[in-house]
Amino acid sequence: MIACRAERRRIGRSILAAAFLLTLAAPASAQQQPPLVQPFDPETMERMDPPAYENVGRIEADSLKAPNPEGAGTMDAHQGGFSAALWTGTSAQVVRALLPMLPTASPSATIRSLQRRLLLTAAPPPEGASPDMRPSLVELRVERLLAMGDLEGVAGLTSAAPASVEAELWPLCEKLAAKARRDAQLLAGKVTEACANLPPGGDLDSARLATFCHLAAGRTLEGNLALDLLRERQGADSGFLAAAEALAGLPPAPNAKMDIPELTPLHVALVRAARLPLPDAALANASPTLARALAGNEPLSADQRIATAERAEAAGLMNTDDLRKLYLALAFPPDELAAPMDRAAAAGTHGRALLFRAAFDQPDPVLKARFTAKALELAATRNRLASTARVFESLIAATRPEPLLAREAIAMTRALFALGRPEAAAKWLDIALAEVTTVHEAEKLWPLTAAAAAAPGQPLAMAGLGGWRASLRGLPAEMVARRNAVVLGVLAALGAKVPDHAWLAALPLTGAGPRPALFAMMQTAALEARLGGTLLPSLVAMGETPLDRIDPITLSETISALAVVGLSDDARALAIEALLANGV
Repeated sequence: MIACRAERRRIGRSILAAAFLLTLAAPASAQQQPPLVQPFDPETMERMDPPAYENVGRIEADSLKAPNPEGAGTMDAHQGGFSAALWTGTSAQVVRALLPMLPTASPSATIRSLQRRLLLTAAPPPEGASPDMRPSLVELRVERLLAMGDLEGVAGLTSAAPASVEAELWPLCEKLAAKARRDAQLLAGKVTEACANLPPGGDLDSARLATFCHLAAGRTLEGNLALDLLRERQGADSGFLAAAEALAGLPPAPNAKMDIPELTPLHVALVRAARLPLPDAALANASPTLARALAGNEPLSADQRIATAERAEAAGLMNTDDLRKLYLALAFPPDELAAPMDRAAAAGTHGRALLFRAAFDQPDPVLKARFTAKALELAATRNRLASTARVFESLIAATRPEPLLAREAIAMTRALFALGRPEAAAKWLDIALAEVTTVHEAEKLWPLTAAAAAAPGQPLAMAGLGGWRASLRGLPAEMVARRNAVVLGVLAALGAKVPDHAWLAALPLTGAGPRPALFAMMQTAALEARLGGTLLPSLVAMGETPLDRIDPITLSETISALAVVGLSDDARALAIEALLANGV
């Protein structure tokens, strides 16, 4: 145990080295947080005046207490984190209960950014936190960062904890670091290093790892013996056995028979060493961290590598420029490049790469814009607009809005809203509204402009709402009701005054609603301006549900709560994300 404490910073450096092995991209750029707003009066729902200060006479000074190690972090309000008042007014019991419930792979970039900042902020711990509690708050935060695939955050938080932290607070630190380091080495193809210190024990995972290490090192006799023993064990993993047999020199099993329900770093290293492809089903279930490593796995088909790279980029674990380079590295036959828009329509991932290559190479600015707009249109139908907009961002920014591109203006407007550039989006929207053939489609975008301009107390623009609702004619009734619920809920959360009669269009929508406990905690904390107490239940409530399926009340209340505690920029960003995901 004492050795664990002595080596904690070495462990942190080891995990950071593992992060560099994976070349994980840094999460979204941080922003300085505005000060907390005044709390609300729960009876009048108006902001309360700040308390009057009284003359209390002579001020007593206490000696400074040693910093509580539970408050360690790598960020503050000036470095992208939150203020030191993060946990003021929130109990350690609530924090300890909700931290393990935070999502590991939220589909929202805004939620992922908020969660990372929450986990890495240095702030005095919540009320009632004690260094004697196990697992410690630092350990709980490390576990969530590791689950998110944020090895850089794990390394930073591990190293930031002061030396005063006793070894008892880190009962799993060596094991955690060793596993993180070994997994990163396996994903990076550093097989010799990963096999240098095999974990003790006879559990199934250790047996699989030992089998792989024997075979990868050319120790065929030991490897085959280990394989024989694995075949006799229950739950031996048929996919692992098939790949290991191929590495041992046996004829490879058909790809369709490689059943891998849960892909692990060991599977990735094994199929790479055996130069085997992976079944699409295994790739579809891969975590973003594994997807990042698989993007560079040569035995995979080009389309599979692109698909995994897109997933990793969407999760913030891969640099967008690396995805662009992967697109450009693909070779396309002349017939595809001759008619990219026709070929891309039904080609999915391959089609996005084809259109990027065609737009990138095209000298004609009009054709370049049309290829870009086509890619954005196809991405929107598959709920991939935000990530595709990031890939095409330089091409979008270089395209001048002009009437000749009125048809493309709709896709450009949506993309610029997704990129957080409402001023640039407005220029394209004006072009679409001025053209008779596109004005109907342009009216569908009214909620985006309304969300970008929404302010507390601002009356809802009923004319814009009416035009938007008219554009929904012909859609199924349930879809119309959901879109009304999402749009009105988002705008109300941002402060717009929505009249009662406007909600009638959302009445047909039924659903389970938000989790009552999370809703109550979120609302109470927001009214009392408790930042951490608001963020935790909000992030848990949003979870990993896609934004096009999230409960509208949960979404609306989360946006409202973020705005109330001073995170208005994040609230608006989440609102735009949700509108785009719900067909706006």
